[in-house]
Parts: sequence; structure tokens; C-alpha cells
Amino acid sequence: MARVLALLASGRTKGFTGGLLEAAARGAEGVEDVEVERVHLHQYRFGPCRSCFSCIRSEAHECSQQDDMGGKGRLLAKLKTANGWLLADPVHMWGPSAQTHLFMERCYPFLWSGALCGMPFASISCASNQGMQRLANATVCKWAFCYGLRYVGGMPVHTAYLERAMREAEELGRQLGLAALRDGQGRTAFTDQERYLEYLDKPWSALEPYLQNLSNGTMEYSSSLVAEGLVNFKRREAIELLEQASGVFQEALELYKAGRLEDACERLVSASALWTHATWKEFLEEEVIKTSAPQAYRPLAQ
Repeated sequence: MARVLALLASGRTKGFTGGLLEAAARGAEGVEDVEVERVHLHQYRFGPCRSCFSCIRSEAHECSQQDDMGGKGRLLAKLKTANGWLLADPVHMWGPSAQTHLFMERCYPFLWSGALCGMPFASISCASNQGMQRLANATVCKWAFCYGLRYVGGMPVHTAYLERAMREAEELGRQLGLAALRDGQGRTAFTDQERYLEYLDKPWSALEPYLQNLSNGTMEYSSSLVAEGLVNFKRREAIELLEQASGVFQEALELYKAGRLEDACERLVSASALWTHATWKEFLEEEVIKTSAPQAYRPLAQ
């Protein structure tokens, strides 16, 4: 038996977004041995992350807040036992709703435990009027990437083609149900290499944004954060990690410019992991978080 959570992020339970989620839930329920629980996120009490970092320091990697997403929270308990998530969200301000952003932010402890890595995920971004449903869908996909969720699919929907979208949502739910059934037989977590490659053809891929990020938007090594760090970092351990990252990052840039995207991904994963641990050593370990990076977070050995 596999459990799917159908998560509604709209305040309106009977609106366009809710109808699409219900169609997707029916599709998942049509898969034998899959049960679906409908969850209206607005019925749960939880606020934003407080940046206390207790979820990083604790061995259990759990949030210290006493609400529905922290400690023994009732929503958190549902999330932990699921084999797949179906998230339906209305498009607000040309992007995901505040409720979805809040929910994804409060999943932050899973980043450190790695417990979501490999779990099936699908989403629906429903817009009316001006739309921008594709922009919203890409953002939700980005958050799924961050947690290592196995992206089954995402639907950017405008109400102009709602009837067709209802049929597509049911099929998306069926695909999510099949993936959840496989997850119920044993979750297969991504390595970082697998995750970057898996998302290469998804609505949001980490490759170009991460290269832009590390190169300070220039796509040139000379202006990159790695080059800056080699000059300005003070801690010996951090500098040694940056020295290792330097050549690897240059290779990633060259491969990207040559159109060898999969090879660029492979080098970028190594360079970004080294960068991550260098910045952790330089800025976080002793003065802010006061602990080493959790084992599940950006491991150096792939």
C-alpha cells in the first residue's frame, strides 16, 4: 500500500485549483493499492522559518517550533509517512501563492535529513486572467529540486483550457500514483549527480542558474565567487576546498559553453559541493550554525 497526499494551497476549496487537484487525486486513487488523503493547507497552523538552525544541529533534524509543521506537528506527521505529494496551487503575483512558499520553506528540516530525497512529487499551478502559470510552475519545480524530490510532472494551467486540463490532471495523478507505489516498495534516493541530470530537462534546471550564481552572472571564471573567495577567504580549510573547486568550476563553464550539458552538470556538482563546504567552513560552522554540515547535505564524495 502506498500513501499519496493531495495538498491544496488555495483558500478556496471549490475553486478551479481545487477542482484540478480533485481530478488528479482521482487519477492516483485509480491505481491499485494507492490511497489518497486530501489535505487543505489553510486548515493547519504554521508560520515562517525562524532561522534558528536547530533543525541542522539536532540529530533528528526536526523543527523546534511547536506548530503543525514542527516537532510532533500533525501536518508534519502526514508528510513523513507519504510516498508521494500532489500539490495544487493558485498563481498569485505571477508566481506560487504565499501558502505554497510557506509550506515549502517549512520543509527546510528535510533538506538536512535527506528524508524527501527520491520521493515522487507532482504539482499543478492554476492561473486565470493574465496567467504566468509557467513561471509559477518553474518555481515550484525549483523547490522540488532543492529537496531532491522525484519530479513526476508539473501542470501550468490557465482556466481558458480548464476542461482539457481536468483530463490531463487525472493522468498526472495516475502517474504520481504509480510512482508512489514504487516508492512504497522502497525509496531510491538521488545522488547529487543523478538529481542534477534528472532535472536537466524539467521546467527548472539547476545547471545554468548555478553557473550564473557562482560566476556572479558573468559566465567567466575571473569574475566568479570562487576566484573572489581565493583572495578574500581567511580560513585555511575553506581556502583548500576552494582551491579544489577552482579548476573543476572552470571545466564546468567550458563544457557548458561547448554545449556538453551533461558533462557540465557532472563537473558543476563537484565544484558546487566544494564551494558549499568552503562557505560553510568560512561563514557558518563556528560563528553562526556552530556545527559541521549534516552528512546528507551536499556530500563531497559522489
